[in-house]
Amino acid sequence: MEEYAALTEIYYILLHRKRDFEDIQSYVKKYFPKTLEIIQKSILIGQIEELFPRITLHDEYLIKLCEKYGDIADRVSNMIFDIKKFIYTEKSRSPFLETIGEKVNRILREIKERKIRTEEAYRQLQQIVGEIIEIQMRKKELSDRELSILLPLERKIGRSQQLTESVKKLVSELEHENLLFVGWNLKIDATKKVGQRVRGLLRKIANLKFQDREQLYEEIMDNLTKLG
Repeated sequence: MEEYAALTEIYYILLHRKRDFEDIQSYVKKYFPKTLEIIQKSILIGQIEELFPRITLHDEYLIKLCEKYGDIADRVSNMIFDIKKFIYTEKSRSPFLETIGEKVNRILREIKERKIRTEEAYRQLQQIVGEIIEIQMRKKELSDRELSILLPLERKIGRSQQLTESVKKLVSELEHENLLFVGWNLKIDATKKVGQRVRGLLRKIANLKFQDREQLYEEIMDNLTKLG
């Protein structure tokens, strides 16, 4: 670490004294990856993983959590961390997970403000884990685009096979008509056309109030445009 700090200091001195940076940059490109590799090897990853084991959100997650942490407060803190980390890494591919992230943030806020007991927070987090696991299972049969539309609708009007088929049909039509081409979400005309079709679906599937329909529209379009 001391050698690395000394070499970094020398490098910055060179930057200030040398006007032509091209030679220096070529060395940076060549040796910087090697430097990172050396640093990574020097870190005791094994010990860190032993202290903070990786727990993925699968159907045995809660069982493994209970085996590892006897104290319920430790389970809650680890669940919050695991869920937030999962959503952070997955939300670019699954933007519909952001609503789950909002639930976790609310629970964390209520814990800090002492508005909720640890036991109740644990119960709510268990439900969230179950929700995530179920979504992961459904991704085996439904695309991210389909889920981006379907999940907000299900939260509002409930599940049904007819609803699922209507959403699948809409996504299939949009893809078949090439309305979801690469970069469509960056073009106003394309976004408008997709939005019109989403509005059409919302008008057909349920007798929703205007405010509820607009809220669903905004959430669905936000999901779809983030997916691209």
